[in-house]
Amino acid sequence: MRKIIFIAIIICISFQIAEAQWIKQYQNTTSVGLHDVKFINETTGWACGDGIILKTTNAGTEWVAQPHLATNKALFSISPVDSMTVYCVGYFETILKTTNGGTTWDTLRNGPFGQGTSYQGTFFLNKDTGWICGTLGAILKTTNGGVSFEYNPIFWGYTKDMYFINANTGLLCGDFGGMFKTTNGGLNWSRKTIPYWNGIGDFRKLSVINNQYVFVGEDGRRVFRSTNFGDTWDSIGYIAGANQPYVCRFSSLNTGWVGGTFGELYKSTDAGATWRRENTNGDIRYIGAMYFLSDSVGWAVGGNTKIFYTTTGGLTFIKNENSGIINHYKLHQNYPNPFNP
Repeated sequence: MRKIIFIAIIICISFQIAEAQWIKQYQNTTSVGLHDVKFINETTGWACGDGIILKTTNAGTEWVAQPHLATNKALFSISPVDSMTVYCVGYFETILKTTNGGTTWDTLRNGPFGQGTSYQGTFFLNKDTGWICGTLGAILKTTNGGVSFEYNPIFWGYTKDMYFINANTGLLCGDFGGMFKTTNGGLNWSRKTIPYWNGIGDFRKLSVINNQYVFVGEDGRRVFRSTNFGDTWDSIGYIAGANQPYVCRFSSLNTGWVGGTFGELYKSTDAGATWRRENTNGDIRYIGAMYFLSDSVGWAVGGNTKIFYTTTGGLTFIKNENSGIINHYKLHQNYPNPFNP
C-alpha cells in the first residue's frame, strides 16, 4: 500500500514540475496584445505590442514599460541592434528609435491614426542600416539611422517580416505565401516558389539559423524550410489539430515551435516532421511571437499582455482536461485576427 502511495506522490510531483516548464512572467492582465519579442543576450530583451514597449534586463523576471509617444498605435516589430540602439515600428506610419536602451524613445515617424502605411516588420544590421516593411508592399531602407528613408515598394499586399544576412542579401515574407529575396540591398526583390502555393496562407515571421537555414509557417498549418537562404523551399511538416498558426520559431535545425490562435503552442524535435501540443498553462488569447536563445531557453508573447518563459524547452505533452460526461458546451466566435486592423 505504501509503495502505491509513494508512486502516486512521485507521479503527482513530476506532473506539477512538468506543468511549470512554461512560466508566466508578466503579470499584467489587460487585454493589450503583444506582437514581437527580441533578446540580445540571455538577460536583456524587449517586447512590443498595442501601444506598449517592455524591457527586461534580468531574463524577464521583471518587465518595465518604456515611455514613448505612440501609445495609441499597434507596435508590431522590434529590432535591437545592441544594448543601446533599438528600433520599433507599427501601424499608421509609426517608427520609433532609442539610443539609450529605451530610457527615451525618439519618434522618427508617427502619422495620424488610421492613415498612411502600417509597418509590420523591421530588421537592422547595425545602428545605421536597416529596412522596414508593411502594407501595400511598402519597403523602406535607411543607411543613416533613420534620418531619411528610401522607398522601394514591391506591391504585394502586406509584407510582414524580413531578415538580412549582410547589406545586400535579405528575405521578405508576407500575405498569400509571399516570399521574396534581394541580393542588392532591397532595390529589387525576386519572388521565390513555395510548394503548394495555390491556396497557401500568410507568412508572418521568418526563423533563420546560421544565416542559411530558414523556417516559416503559414495559416494553413504547413511548415516550410529552405537550406540555401530562401532560394528553394520544401514542405517539411503539417500541424494537425492547430487552429490558425501565426509564428514559427526554430532554435536549431531539429527543434522548433509554432504558436497561434487560442494560445496554441506546438513543438517539434525532428526538424518539423511531427508536432506535439504544448501546455502554456495560462490565459493567452494568441501567441504572436517567440524568441529562443537555445533549445532550452525562450520566450513566447501574445494576447492579454502575456509573456511565457521556459528554461527547459517547454513541455512535450499537454494535460488532458477531458473526463466524464459532457454537461454543457458553448460555441465561441473566433478571436479577431490581431494582425488585421
